[in-house]
Amino acid sequence: MAARSDVFPWPSHYGHFRFFEERMKGHGRVANLASAESGVYELTRDTGQVLRVFICECYSFGVAQFIDVQNQLGHVDVVIINSNWCGYTKDAREHCRAAQVGLFTIAEFMGALGQEDFWNYQTPAEREREKAARRG
Repeated sequence: MAARSDVFPWPSHYGHFRFFEERMKGHGRVANLASAESGVYELTRDTGQVLRVFICECYSFGVAQFIDVQNQLGHVDVVIINSNWCGYTKDAREHCRAAQVGLFTIAEFMGALGQEDFWNYQTPAEREREKAARRG
């Protein structure tokens, strides 16, 4: 469900993605950031790898929304949930991970940028759950 609009690609509530842009331009692992179209960016990592990033403001990003993104935009490497009141489902996270696509909040993505296999980045909560499961 879109935050404000049924129009794809779910336009920003504020009409811009400045918060994301500022965070990325200030990140040491980001060499360049260029807007490709509404909500899509080409982010060049300091390794030279170029990631196609889609910024999403839909209330709950699930597998169906990911399929919509692929159908409408083609391949993306990363989907960023750009709002504190929006999120993603566990199923969507696992589905994206299996497709080697990162699904993150902005804060999570900032951590994932330090990892070559960024799509496998585990949030602190995920690491804790994994630890607890191993302890039994």
